[in-house]
Amino acid sequence: MNKEEFIKAAKKKHIPLFYFNLNETGRDDERFNLVREGEKWNVYYSERGVKTTNKYFDSESEALEYMLSELSDEV
Repeated sequence: MNKEEFIKAAKKKHIPLFYFNLNETGRDDERFNLVREGEKWNVYYSERGVKTTNKYFDSESEALEYMLSELSDEV
């Protein structure tokens, strides 16, 4: 899965776009973030600057699939 496919799937599942950030900069507002750190992809939920659900993946695809699964549980 790539970012474009992720966004299509999120829209299909009615997941609001403000629930996640895919631009790899990381944000401190309440949302899931995707950030590349070296050779790994980090998915975390940020709330008031505190990272939770902090998981690392070997590929962008794995990270996006995990994030989509977590967001699907939220809506």
